Amino acid sequence: MKTRTLLTTFVAVAATVTPLAVTQTASAATLKTVCADDLYVRDTASGQLIGTLYRGEHFNLHRYSASGQWAEGAAWGNVNKWGWVQTGWFC
Repeated sequence: MKTRTLLTTFVAVAATVTPLAVTQTASAATLKTVCADDLYVRDTASGQLIGTLYRGEHFNLHRYSASGQWAEGAAWGNVNKWGWVQTGWFC
């Protein structure tokens, strides 16, 4: 009886957890287009400059800073590095 209850509990938990994991993976990053003339890419939020994105280039947004003023992700175009950019400059 204990085995049956444990198995039922495990199946119920697995069914609940699996869709959540798939949803997080599918929406982990969002491709954004830069609308500013230029957008500095930094090594940390408000850190050192590591490159510049230009209008029409792309940034693969991974997450926002706690303040919401910075975004972390992959900078494409001529940068091709992981970094941080100020928010508010995407189309």
